[in-house]
Order: sequence, then structure tokens, then C-alpha cells
Amino acid sequence: MTTAFTLTPVEKGILRCRHTAPLTPEDVRSLANFFHDYRGKLLVDLTGTTGEECARHIKNFRPMMPATAIFGAELNPAILEIPDSYYTQEVKYFKTETEALTWLREQ
Repeated sequence: MTTAFTLTPVEKGILRCRHTAPLTPEDVRSLANFFHDYRGKLLVDLTGTTGEECARHIKNFRPMMPATAIFGAELNPAILEIPDSYYTQEVKYFKTETEALTWLREQ
């Protein structure tokens, strides 16, 4: 069975999550479990997708996400906002992978 995303190491403590197809309900459950267990940093690569395609899922997953840098598709930064009552990690959008990785390394 093929998933709608791949997880590959970038460097110590940073994983790349690359979106490769529309998310199925099984993919959503798998990602939720991953976010629950993962303690490192995440580089989300949306290259080849549209921000609209991913926005709903990102908004839903936002409270669970580790320190995350997102790049590769235009996103409305408002989807990353979350009420201050949550204990959450920082999630930011960047125009390039280089900017995203630089920020993640500094976290």
C-alpha cells in the first residue's frame, strides 16, 4: 500500500516529510500517530502540491506538530496560527528549503 507522504532523514534530529499524493483517512491516522510519537524537528516539503490541497490537514495537525518548517507550496500563514492556550511547538512557512533548514537548525 502506498502512502501519501514519505519520511526521510535530512540530518540528525530532522526528518523530511514529503507530500506525494492526496491524503487518505489511513494516511491521516498514520500522520497523527507519527506526530504523537516523534520528538525531533520536521521539514515539510509540499513541492508539487498546492497550498489549498494541504491547508485543511495542516490546520488540523497544527496542535500536534513538532518544531516544523514548511516550504514548497504557497500557504496562507493564518493556517499556522493557534490559540495561545495550546502548548505547541513553532511551525513556520518559508519560501525556500534553504531558509526552512536554516531556521530548523537554529531551533
